[in-house]
Amino acid sequence: MPSTSSFQRARLVGLLMLAACLAACGVIGPSKEAVEKFSTEVVPVIAEWRADALKPYGTEEFNSTIGSADQQRKFIVFSKLGELSSFEPPSTTGYFTSTGKGTFVTVDINAKFARGPAVIRMVLRSSGGELKLNALNIRSPTFGDPSAQPNAVQQI
Repeated sequence: MPSTSSFQRARLVGLLMLAACLAACGVIGPSKEAVEKFSTEVVPVIAEWRADALKPYGTEEFNSTIGSADQQRKFIVFSKLGELSSFEPPSTTGYFTSTGKGTFVTVDINAKFARGPAVIRMVLRSSGGELKLNALNIRSPTFGDPSAQPNAVQQI
């Protein structure tokens, strides 16, 4: 009968192998540190309210949508928030994997702007060890009736 320590070693090796397989398949997403680093870098760029400034951070899909006239108008709406005052670290709200596309991480960031608070929700795609912005929406009472905050969303 195997000893407890050899059983624990075998279990640990098995778990490490499973984790390696899941990571290779894209099931395990980016680290919390990577998400925080990316978010900390991109939030001030979002607050420039210029779609073209986000292109280096976006996936091909995201970049193809932000050039449209409709999306440009949304950045005009976003700019009603004014200058960025501060923001909190991101709160991860979900992970999912799409075969061949990578792992997607949804993060919410509470931010304060000159004209009011907002929640910035980003969907980040992790592929090949790199994070990119795949979708963006911003909720704020500044966009409409403060009692309807969850419904006052502008999305790209």
